[in-house]
Amino acid sequence: MVNNVYVSAVTQDNISRHELLAWVNGNLSSNLSKLEEMASGAAYCQLTDILFRNKIILKKVKFNPRSELDSLNNWKLLTTAWKEIGVDKPVNVEKLMKAKFQDNFEFLQWFYKFFNANCDGAPYDPVEARGGEALPASGKGGAAPAARPAVARAPLAQRPAPATTQPAAAATAAVVKKTTPLPSTKNGAAAPAPAKAAAGDKGGETAEVKELKALLTEQQEVAVTIENERDFYFNKLRRVEVMCTSAKEKGVQVDIDKVLSVLYATEDVPPEDEESIVDEHNENIQAEPEQEVEEPKAVEPEHPPAASSPVQKPVAATADDDEETF
Repeated sequence: MVNNVYVSAVTQDNISRHELLAWVNGNLSSNLSKLEEMASGAAYCQLTDILFRNKIILKKVKFNPRSELDSLNNWKLLTTAWKEIGVDKPVNVEKLMKAKFQDNFEFLQWFYKFFNANCDGAPYDPVEARGGEALPASGKGGAAPAARPAVARAPLAQRPAPATTQPAAAATAAVVKKTTPLPSTKNGAAAPAPAKAAAGDKGGETAEVKELKALLTEQQEVAVTIENERDFYFNKLRRVEVMCTSAKEKGVQVDIDKVLSVLYATEDVPPEDEESIVDEHNENIQAEPEQEVEEPKAVEPEHPPAASSPVQKPVAATADDDEETF
């Protein structure tokens, strides 16, 4: 029987993305380097197979998808199996397949707790289960591509050289030895011959440089991700701070629904100007007082016409009587 779990955005026991990646790679013997690679759905399919054996046919899973259709196939297999098992978690496949960090991070947070609530600790060989396929195929731990077989060539038949050519070759070699000067230094000592191992050292430097460049690129991606996370949560706090400050200056209560909508927003929202946030918040606060002022204005004009009509009639009648008297 499945144990469903529920996670909110304000849960205190969330773990970092580095711990989540280490947990996924440890369970699947994979080499995933960032959370966005979970967007293919392949890792979730095999993690579900660990919990509920034979509910997903792993032969149909595209562990290294080459197109969007392959990833869509993985998510279809996963959601169909979850429906049969009884998992009531809604899955926004279109949103997860965009491979945005925040969406995949929150979904993996939930799945981590779901996995721990349903795992029975039975032994499982992930590599054998997926047929020895590397995950991902371009990872450092993946299988190296098979070397191309060398084409065997028949040795060329050597023709016997005529006897007259041997003295000529010996004479040519003697001339080269005599005419080729040895490199010398200023002091007259012979300079050492260039080392042939330089080519080998150069090749070693190239491999090392490539490795350092790859490491630098990875560190740059991590730095960009951290900056995006920092800006994302800073924008939330700044908007809430501006709303609270505006409400304090007006002497009114903060709009709780507005604050919660800002805190629970999962999409990246561009930072707004403080004036626009204050104006928007003030409009919501001043909406009710304007309606209260308009109500008495509509009631006042109704009474004066009723009072004036009976007074005017006797005045008009008195004036007519005076004219007749004169």
